[in-house]
Amino acid sequence: MNKVLVVGMDGLRVDRVHAVRPPVLIGLMSSGVYGTSRLPYGETAAPKTESPGEIVESAEGDGRDTGGPEAEGGPVAGTGGRRITARTDSGPGWSSIATGVWPDKHGVADNGFAGADYATYPDFLTRAKRADPSLTTYAIFSWAALAEHGAFGTEIDERVVYDGYADGFGACDKKIADAAERHLLHENPDASFVYFGDTDEIAHDLGPLCEEYTAALLLQDEVLGRLLTSVRGRPSYAEERWTVVVTTDHGHVDAGGHGGTSDEERTVFVIVAELDRDRPAALEEPRLVDVAPTVLQRLGVTIDPSWGLDGRPLG
Repeated sequence: MNKVLVVGMDGLRVDRVHAVRPPVLIGLMSSGVYGTSRLPYGETAAPKTESPGEIVESAEGDGRDTGGPEAEGGPVAGTGGRRITARTDSGPGWSSIATGVWPDKHGVADNGFAGADYATYPDFLTRAKRADPSLTTYAIFSWAALAEHGAFGTEIDERVVYDGYADGFGACDKKIADAAERHLLHENPDASFVYFGDTDEIAHDLGPLCEEYTAALLLQDEVLGRLLTSVRGRPSYAEERWTVVVTTDHGHVDAGGHGGTSDEERTVFVIVAELDRDRPAALEEPRLVDVAPTVLQRLGVTIDPSWGLDGRPLG
């Protein structure tokens, strides 16, 4: 039985992962397939995004730049020759991860979610459930906008939503860790999405180079290890084949903040690892839109070309 766990760590700069070397993430990178790429969008001279769900508008209009991430360069590699207008924010990032398409299709260009089209491009858990109703799906996160706007939809079997703004993202990460740990051990999810947000919140306040960001990264890594221990502790684990995907939605500038076109903001990573089955390999520029088709393929769901996915299965 194939099962998939997707873990999202908001605002996680991959260069900090390599500098800090959190053991669980580094272990998955070493045993699975891993690579980085740059988001094909960003806003030139972007205003700082103060938190995962709040945008400071620019002085001129809606704060978007129509020139694309290369400012003068037109279409970007990996987009089918399209020019995509969006900020390097959580809304576009998690929507691209969830749906398998870029912002010009799913419609989310910033954290306002205006123009979102999840009816046409639903999340990978919803697609999996529609394709095979026998599958059981699970999602848990603390950025409530993902539920409010439908990035992860109501057809998910169990969707747990915390409020990181009301309770603090660090506190919510702990609640998510405990709940997901129990669920993975005692329930029978076929496909799961687990979100952690404290790295992003700290980076907004203090930047990604501070000790607090390092501590949050190490804590999220420890929690990831706990989740994997729960999976391995399942009574039916010997009969199951688990794929673990870890990714992020965007990076941060050194001072903290994102939305723009710098490499620090646009560089993202994807790890795909099969638990207890070493298959080390480098991925050539895995993209956020590759996560959804990877999950669907691992679950045995046939990808319909009419869905119009931009991504491809990895690993």
